[in-house]
Amino acid sequence: GINAEYGKQWYQRRVRETMRKEHAKVEEKHTHENCLIQYIQSLVFGGVDGIITSFAVVAAIAGAGYSTFYVLAIGIANLIADGLSMGLGDYLGSDSEIKFAKVELAREQWEFDNYKAGEEAEMIEIFKARGMTQEDAEIVIRTTAKYRDVFCNEMMIHELGLTPPDDETSPIKNGIMTFISFIICGIVPLLIYMFVDVHSKSDDTKFYISIGMTAAALFILGAIKSMASYMSWWKSGLSIMILGCIAAGTAYGMSALVEHAVASRNSTTFCNNGSRIPD
Repeated sequence: GINAEYGKQWYQRRVRETMRKEHAKVEEKHTHENCLIQYIQSLVFGGVDGIITSFAVVAAIAGAGYSTFYVLAIGIANLIADGLSMGLGDYLGSDSEIKFAKVELAREQWEFDNYKAGEEAEMIEIFKARGMTQEDAEIVIRTTAKYRDVFCNEMMIHELGLTPPDDETSPIKNGIMTFISFIICGIVPLLIYMFVDVHSKSDDTKFYISIGMTAAALFILGAIKSMASYMSWWKSGLSIMILGCIAAGTAYGMSALVEHAVASRNSTTFCNNGSRIPD
């Protein structure tokens, strides 16, 4: 009996110790995520867009048989222009979202200061609609209402469905991150063309190498994305790579379709200008 009781107590201590360690790991992961999450979206968004945009240019120009010079000239010019556009768009979008949230928060604070009872009643009804009893909802809301900032933030979340504005979020940093990610990742499909004679004709070998590098870059972006999620790095990498390849393949298919249509039109024009079609 003594040994059995001792063994039971030892086992319970080990379980508690293991649970504490796992909880500490989760807390550490959450702290790490909070530092990364605001930039991961911009990094992945800008990177995937940059890769697919550049690959579409490479597919269209290289597929038409132009020299490496045209692939690089048009590809890099397009990369910089689209990168600036993406970065500016991310900045403006983030800035507008934060300003809108601040306006709504100020409105909720005014309503709290001037019509506190009405705001409390609204929150009680919201919590009741989600399954709380009248008594429990009143206890929670009356307690929360003692703290103005906490209550107004909860109103933002539960009534408006908005995230309270975070002073640490920087639209400028998000825009810069998107631009840098777009340029760095977007240069990948062009890299193989930078190490050959610029006057040489684009061939299938270079294009296939560009495809492989594009797929690898998409996988790496997906693995980076897993740092801010609970998905394993290889699953996240495969997910982004597959989706990115589908998008890149669609871009390549559209460019091939347009090229075929233009070639057919030119052939028809040539025949209509006096050339006789053989019997």
